[in-house]
Amino acid sequence: MMCRRWIDSEPCVNYKCPHNLFWDGLKLNLAKIKITKKAFEIGNCCCLVHEPWTPEEIGTVWGLAGERINQCESMGWKKLKQGYAHRISRLKSSGMGG
Repeated sequence: MMCRRWIDSEPCVNYKCPHNLFWDGLKLNLAKIKITKKAFEIGNCCCLVHEPWTPEEIGTVWGLAGERINQCESMGWKKLKQGYAHRISRLKSSGMGG
């Protein structure tokens, strides 16, 4: 299914869509989230983010402390590194890696 944001000028309110800034799979505290100017500009659709957001901007929208944003970023980088290391070891064991 195509994201509604591509065909509609209104902010997306489909919270089941994983592209939605406030996707219900994120399990956000609804009392803490804020619709900022930046969130409004992208119409709540992460597909329209063209520049990275700062930890402060993310924290403001999702109601998270800067430290929590940094923890999430660290966990993400760790997962990426683990996945890369796993792929390299698989390539080496298959004889395809250098």
